Amino acid sequence: TLPITGLAQASVRPKNYIGLHFFSPVDKMPLVEIIVGQQTDDQTLAHAFDYVLQIGKTPIVVNDSRGFYTSRVFGTYVGEGLTLLAEGVKPALIENAAKVVGLPVGPLAVSDEIGLDTAYHAAHQQKKDLGENFKPGAAFAVINEMYEKQERHGKKNGKGFFDYDEEGNKSLWPGLGKIWPQKPQSEQLTAKEVQ
Repeated sequence: TLPITGLAQASVRPKNYIGLHFFSPVDKMPLVEIIVGQQTDDQTLAHAFDYVLQIGKTPIVVNDSRGFYTSRVFGTYVGEGLTLLAEGVKPALIENAAKVVGLPVGPLAVSDEIGLDTAYHAAHQQKKDLGENFKPGAAFAVINEMYEKQERHGKKNGKGFFDYDEEGNKSLWPGLGKIWPQKPQSEQLTAKEVQ
C-alpha cells in the first residue's frame, strides 16, 4: 500500500530507488514484480531485472500504483474467496475449487500464509488513503472479524482460516462455520460456479 515514488522521496538518490515485490511463499512462487517509481532511471531498472534473473525468478516490470499490479489481481482472487465464505459457501469447496483450476493454494490458505494481520493493516491503510472513496466489501468484514475479534493472524500464530500443529500440518478451523454459517447442501454453489 506504500507507493515506491512516495518512499523514494526519503532517498538522496530517488533515481536509484526501485521496488522488488516477492510473492509468498517465496520458495515456491517464481514471479518477482519490479516496480518503477516516477524518478527511477533505466540503469537501476536494468540492474534490478538482471538481479531477478540471476536468482532464478521471473521478472515483470510494472509502473508504480496502489497495491502494484499483481497484488490487485491477487487481491481480487483472495477477496472473492473471502466473499464466498461470508456468503455461506463451504470453506473446503472454496479451497478445492481453486486447486482444481491450477492455483497452487486456495484463497483461505494463501491468506494465512501472507498473514491476516498483514491483510488487515493493508486494508485499513487503503481505507485511510482513499477516505470516502473506500468501498468495503464482504472480504473487509471477514478480515476484520478474523483479526480483531478472533485474534487469528494466520500461519504465523498457528491459527487463521486453518489451525496449524507443531509439525506444520493444517486443517480448516471448525469455528468458521459458527461465524459464517454454511448454506444447506441444496443451496451450495457447484464447484464450477466457485471456480
